[in-house]
Amino acid sequence: MIRPYQRKDLAVLSEVYQRARPYELGFETNQFVFSNLLDEPDNLKRFLQSTIFVLEEDGVLKGFGGYVHDYIAWLYVDPRYHRQKVGLRLLKHMLEKLKNRKQLRISIVKSNLAARACYKGLGFREQETFSFSFQGKTLEGLRMTREL
Repeated sequence: MIRPYQRKDLAVLSEVYQRARPYELGFETNQFVFSNLLDEPDNLKRFLQSTIFVLEEDGVLKGFGGYVHDYIAWLYVDPRYHRQKVGLRLLKHMLEKLKNRKQLRISIVKSNLAARACYKGLGFREQETFSFSFQGKTLEGLRMTREL
């Protein structure tokens, strides 16, 4: 079941975030240290300002996704539940919630081929690349949009 985020979910979702981040950056050649969301004050603030949904089955929180206005800012799946279409189900749920927007936006790590394929499969188009800094390393990001 996909449901709105509740404050009681925060600790578990923080752990999901920490376990999922290595997969987000898994094709990068640099080594990174991944933190719990609770240990990243700036990201936590952005998380709490977002509209967040969780996918829960049999009392287990398997992933979460969220957005701010027309920007999909969060989509993380606990790696223990990969290949169960958790991310796809969350993304489709958000697309339904955002169906009245003219355009949706997302930014991903360009090397994250699984995310690129998923978003392309749902009608997102690559718009531009950009550089960003993560843990002192310069990485390449990709902005994608979807017209509605």
